[in-house]
Amino acid sequence: LIERLRLAAGRVWRRLSGAKARARAAAQADFDAAVAGLRPGDVAIDLGANVGVFTRKMAESGARVYAFEPDPYAFERLQAAVGGYGNVTLIPAAAGAEAGQFRLFRHRDFARSPERRTTASSIIEGKKDMDEAHPLIVEVKDFVLFLRALGTPVALLKIDIEGAEVALLERLLSEPEAAAIDRIFVETHERVLIQLAPRTRALKARAAAMARPRINWDWH
Repeated sequence: LIERLRLAAGRVWRRLSGAKARARAAAQADFDAAVAGLRPGDVAIDLGANVGVFTRKMAESGARVYAFEPDPYAFERLQAAVGGYGNVTLIPAAAGAEAGQFRLFRHRDFARSPERRTTASSIIEGKKDMDEAHPLIVEVKDFVLFLRALGTPVALLKIDIEGAEVALLERLLSEPEAAAIDRIFVETHERVLIQLAPRTRALKARAAAMARPRINWDWH
């Protein structure tokens, strides 16, 4: 209860003070600058690519782009949007702290508005308004092992994976592969998954003491 009240008070203050809007605008500008700095031969990764809005921006830079998307509906549209780019590799799976077959939960109104609701799909239980009675089974790839196999520096990593970012970053920041990543932009979800709040704060403190990667926590 105390954690919930603390987060609610923080949200109200950030909204009323305009801090939330300013932080998001600054994060978007920072992301746009990072994308503009990509060059052919660089590597960019989009975790939670959805229908490819940001994947396309990365691809147009000429960088090598790897895009992960587990929701079949979104992945079909991702293919339509960026499948023609020769520098893009599309991966029909989620990225996580460990590999396996996991349940993917969709919003309970997904069928009525899939274009709008597909962004909410998550492998994490407990999000509000999700249809947890009818999950899809999707593949999750161990992201650290993916980076290890890739074996090259990563200029830009975008993470929007609906709560799974906490476990992934806890694992990633414990491994040497983290130092090979320059910029990370991540959306955190402790506002809707209250149980993630202490772990998210701990991650931010931990990352602040690291030279690389540089993490922007205000993405969207």
